[in-house]
Amino acid sequence: MKITNTVAGLLASLIAVVSANAQSTDELIAQAIQPLPEDLRAGAAVFDYDEDGQRVMLRGGSNHVECKPRDENGFTMCFPKVTAGRRDFSAKLAAGGLEGEELQAAVAAAESEGTIEPSPFGSMMYRLYEKDDRIQLLWVILLPNATSEELGLSVESQRDNALAGMGRPWMMREGTPSAHLMIPINGTELSNKGGAKMAMDTKGMQDMVAHATLPLPEDLRDGAAVVTYENGMRKTLREGSNMIVCQTRDDESGFTRCGHKDNLASMDLQAKLTAEGKSNEEVQAAIAAAEAAGEVAPRKFGQVGYRLYEEDDRLKLLWVMRLPNATSVGLGMPTGSQRDNALAGKGMPWMMREGSDSAHLMIPINGTELSNMR
Repeated sequence: MKITNTVAGLLASLIAVVSANAQSTDELIAQAIQPLPEDLRAGAAVFDYDEDGQRVMLRGGSNHVECKPRDENGFTMCFPKVTAGRRDFSAKLAAGGLEGEELQAAVAAAESEGTIEPSPFGSMMYRLYEKDDRIQLLWVILLPNATSEELGLSVESQRDNALAGMGRPWMMREGTPSAHLMIPINGTELSNKGGAKMAMDTKGMQDMVAHATLPLPEDLRDGAAVVTYENGMRKTLREGSNMIVCQTRDDESGFTRCGHKDNLASMDLQAKLTAEGKSNEEVQAAIAAAEAAGEVAPRKFGQVGYRLYEEDDRLKLLWVMRLPNATSVGLGMPTGSQRDNALAGKGMPWMMREGSDSAHLMIPINGTELSNMR
């Protein structure tokens, strides 16, 4: 059959349009997954909403996170898939004209009525912004109704430090349904530029109290209690006025640690058993048994511990969020180790020991004078 020039031209135009749209979709997908660590990118679903608030899938996924391309405000976001129903509900309300506090109230009412599921405590969200007037790479952990006192967190904004490439995590809106932990990711190619130029010389510090509080954000340091252990017995060097207790550097391990004062009995037991020559496995088993028996308080879900190490062969400034029995699927978290990236000053958080009593989120703090240098 003979094809006229007109028909051939139309077919060529159609093919060109289809090719352009396919390329545009590929570009949207590549852009949408950028806030994620590399181990989650290939399997992430990508979606958007049409003008009626209906979900439009750009790519199906094979893991537990999904991403939405950059919006009109310049934000690219990724979320746990388990929270999809909540976001779909909100999108339909927004398409109907609800916004701001009115929209939030409607979503809260639907959650209260059981129409939508609440976001799991500890859910991780990922956000990218591509201009330097805001925090560019930011991960957020949802902590509804939690307080800084409960979890041992700072509430002092780190926005300015984050814009300079050296921000530490901090809690916002504590005690409310929208309470969350802001985690600026410093040091990556997507992060705000900057960071400390020189490492702080901490090894020669003579003030044991000042040294012991170094792992903490500055606003928690002055109020933290400081203890040391001699032959397994606790000695208090400074009484505290906030929820944090710090232990002086352990000469054997090289670690300086701080944590919630609720865990002081557990610290005492660990020091006692270690002084008796028990192995780390024996110590941890004994602590678990003591928790089960109610002799020491279990570590609260979401509580954060702080650790400093002063050599280059380990992560130097590391915060750890306790997530007992949590899974990466349930919270939308990555599990791919970031140890090597963290040693190079560009590590992102990752979950370890998921599904176990000792599940936790490792949060390397990049860019500060106490961090691994790039």
